Amino acid sequence: MKTRLLTLVLLASATCAWAQDAIRLQDALAASLQHNPQLAGYQFRRAALAGEHTSAALRPEVRLHSELENVAGSGDLAGVDGAELTLSFASVIELGDQRDARLGVITARQQQLMTEQRVAVLDLVAAVNYRFIALLAAQEQLQVQEQAQQLAQSLVTSLSKRVQAGRAPQEELLRARAAQAKAALDVGRARQQVQLETLKLSAYWADSTPDFTRAEGDLYALTNPQPFARWQERLAHNPDLLLLADESRLRAAELRKAEAEGQINLGWNAGVRQLQATDDTALVAGISIPLASGKRASGAISKARAEQDAANFAADSAKIQLEARLKQTYSAHEQALLELFSLRDQILPLLQDAHRATSAAFEQGRYSSLELALAQRELLEARAALIDAALRAHETRIELERLTASAPIDPTRFDETAQ
Repeated sequence: MKTRLLTLVLLASATCAWAQDAIRLQDALAASLQHNPQLAGYQFRRAALAGEHTSAALRPEVRLHSELENVAGSGDLAGVDGAELTLSFASVIELGDQRDARLGVITARQQQLMTEQRVAVLDLVAAVNYRFIALLAAQEQLQVQEQAQQLAQSLVTSLSKRVQAGRAPQEELLRARAAQAKAALDVGRARQQVQLETLKLSAYWADSTPDFTRAEGDLYALTNPQPFARWQERLAHNPDLLLLADESRLRAAELRKAEAEGQINLGWNAGVRQLQATDDTALVAGISIPLASGKRASGAISKARAEQDAANFAADSAKIQLEARLKQTYSAHEQALLELFSLRDQILPLLQDAHRATSAAFEQGRYSSLELALAQRELLEARAALIDAALRAHETRIELERLTASAPIDPTRFDETAQ
């Protein structure tokens, strides 16, 4: 019983250690959304726009104006006997809803910033997905190289016995040992690539010393693609199109602001005048009207209208380009899946059977090491091609999700980044 309990404890400890050693895609996404430096910077931009909104909402300021006349003159106006002191308040009456137009521009910029942040989140999710898949692919490639090293070692062992028995030339053993040394180098290179992909992944949450060494997932967990019509329907949610739409709304708001600022602003002043000569007081009032204010604003209005037209044109052009890009990505996704399924379900099983038959024939002395090495190389190349097809299938799937804003994102995580 003690032995069984000890065994269970050791197995549980090994399982926990393995779990801490690996990382899941959900954990990588959660860490990135919470700690990505780029997303953290949006809070400062939101605060800056909030300050601009406060400033834009202010009414025109009221100024206190004082004026002293008829002082230190000549004759009757010598000294301060004939002085006139005027105290008045002055301000401007904004016409044409200028305040609302200013607020409209800031509101449009705030909406644009929210969309930019959403686009940044989608870009981050796509990048983390791709880096996670790249780590899975690097791990699979390492397994292929380790298998190649094992096959090379097995061939060297078999040929060593044959050379000692005089059944094979020394040259075959030398070639096998060279292949074994090269396989060892390939394993080291593949192991280094896994470490590099680990660092690339953890960089998205600013962790230069990750506590994981592998990704937990199935590189080949892929299914048949969804119909193209579904992806095409979702293209309207493309984040870049939404961002361009916000740009068009911002330019429209700027045009309204320029037109509002072209309206006449009435200046007014009102106050009290003290007449020193008669010791009397009197009320004073006045208005001021700018001349040719519409002509002064014509340049700003023309500029804003041209920028709005350019934004609308860019949105229309982007939609056409995105439709073409969606078709190309979908076609590449279908091709990658076709290669993946063909390699996994047809080609690899045949090559595995051929390799087993060739190995058996080699052990019986009916095949030389060249035939066995050829069978091994074909099998390893097929496994490498399978990894490449799976990587391309995932890459195109991630691109389709990015184009249509359909990547799975935890809403609570996104709300935390948008606060």
